[in-house]
Amino acid sequence: MARSKRGLKAIDVIFLGVATVMLVGLLLPAISKTRRHAPTVVCKNNLKQLGLAAQVFDSARGRLPGYVQGHGVWRPGPISSTSKTSDAAFVGTHPHEKVGSWVVSLLPYLDQQALYERWSLNKYPIAFAARGPLTDGRAGIGFNQSIAASISILQCPEAAGRPAIPGENSYACNAGMHAPLMSPQFIRSMAVANGVFNNRYPGRDPNGDTVPLGPDVRFDDIADGLSNTLLFTENLQAMPWHRAGFIDAKDLVLREGQERVSYEPTCRYTQGIVWHRESDDPSSGLPAINPIHRINSTIAGRPIEALELTQANAHDLARPSSLHPGGVNIVLADGSLRFLSETVDYRVYQSLLAPNDAHSDAPLEGLE
Repeated sequence: MARSKRGLKAIDVIFLGVATVMLVGLLLPAISKTRRHAPTVVCKNNLKQLGLAAQVFDSARGRLPGYVQGHGVWRPGPISSTSKTSDAAFVGTHPHEKVGSWVVSLLPYLDQQALYERWSLNKYPIAFAARGPLTDGRAGIGFNQSIAASISILQCPEAAGRPAIPGENSYACNAGMHAPLMSPQFIRSMAVANGVFNNRYPGRDPNGDTVPLGPDVRFDDIADGLSNTLLFTENLQAMPWHRAGFIDAKDLVLREGQERVSYEPTCRYTQGIVWHRESDDPSSGLPAINPIHRINSTIAGRPIEALELTQANAHDLARPSSLHPGGVNIVLADGSLRFLSETVDYRVYQSLLAPNDAHSDAPLEGLE
C-alpha cells in the first residue's frame, strides 16, 4: 500500500502553534500553583512526623516530654595509655549538665538515634570539646556542632532565607499558659488542664531554690479530645532546637558540689508557644489581649521574618507565626493537620492549647 508523503500545510502549522500556546497557558497556572504549595506540603509533613514521634514517645514512656529536660551529665574521666584516641579530644572539657528542649527527647523517634546518644550517654560531652567546631551567635556559644545537627524535619522550607546555623528550627510545642518563673502562677500554669508540655528540669531559680516540675501529661489526660488539642505548630522566631533558653555552654558547667545548674527562665518560649490569660471582654477583669500575642503578629509594622527573639520579648513572641499566607500549620494530638487562620478568635487559640477547657484558667466565656 502506498504511504502518503504529504507534508504539513501552513494552516496545520498555525493550528499546532495555537494549540501548543493554549496548552502551555493551561499548564503554567497548575505548575505555578503546585510550586507555591510545595513548601506547605513539606511543612505539614514535618509537623505530621513530630506528632507521630510524640505519640510513640507517650506509648513508650507513659507521658509526654517536657519543654525542657535534663539528659544526663558529662564528667571527665581518667585518660590512660589504654584510653581511646578520641578521649584526647575531651581533655580540658568542663563537667556539665546536658539540658535540652523537647526536640532532644524526640530524637530517637525522628530517626536520630545516633544523635540522641550524644545527648543521653554520659561518655559524650555536648560542649567545650577541643576537636571539632563550636557554635556561636543564635546557636549559643560553645556547644559542639556535632550535637546541634541540621535536621530537615525541623525546618519549614517557607521559613528559609536566613543564613544557615547549627540546630536551625521552625517549630514549637504547646507549652501551655504563660506565667513568669518567679510568679505565684508558675505552678498553676503547668496544670494538665492548661497545656501539654511543661517543665521537666529541676534547675535552680534566682534564689537558689529548686524550680518545681510540672505533672506528667499523657494523651489520656487530654479531656477535650485529641482532635481538639494543639501539639505542635510553627514559629518563625523559634530558637535552634538544641538551645533550651538563652543559654551558652558556660551556663551548663557544674561547679564543685553542684548537682544542677540554673534554670533559664526563657526556656519555655524558645521552642514553645503559650497562651496569655487575657480577654477583650471588659467584664472579665483581665488585661485586654495584647496584639503581639496573636498569630503572625509583629512589632511596629516590621516584617515578621525580621523579628528576633530576645530574653526580653520571648514571652511575647512565643506565638504561632509563619510565612504561609493567612495563618500557620498545626498538628493536633490525634495526628491530624489543620491550617489555623491568623484572624481566629483568641479564645479558640486558648482553647486549642488548653487540654481541658472546663478546668483550665483560660477565659473562654461565650465561646461555643
